[in-house]
Amino acid sequence: MEKEMEQQVNPILLEFLDTDSFEEKYKILVATPIMDFDNLLIDNMASSIDVVIDDGDIDTRVQELKVCVRTRAKYETQRFRR
Repeated sequence: MEKEMEQQVNPILLEFLDTDSFEEKYKILVATPIMDFDNLLIDNMASSIDVVIDDGDIDTRVQELKVCVRTRAKYETQRFRR
């Protein structure tokens, strides 16, 4: 049963969830072709970082997710410098 569920989980989502930093998450978003995204993937990625991406077309939603992740990466880096 667990193996079946693992096969159903999007590998891009698993990679996104397994990363330790927002910089790495951003790199995954940039490297993933837009055609590989769907609304469920965007919603799952967004909820994993505690943000909500408004409904709309896939391109716009992916761009909004990238902005959120990039912003978090910026503050994550600044936090470690103190």
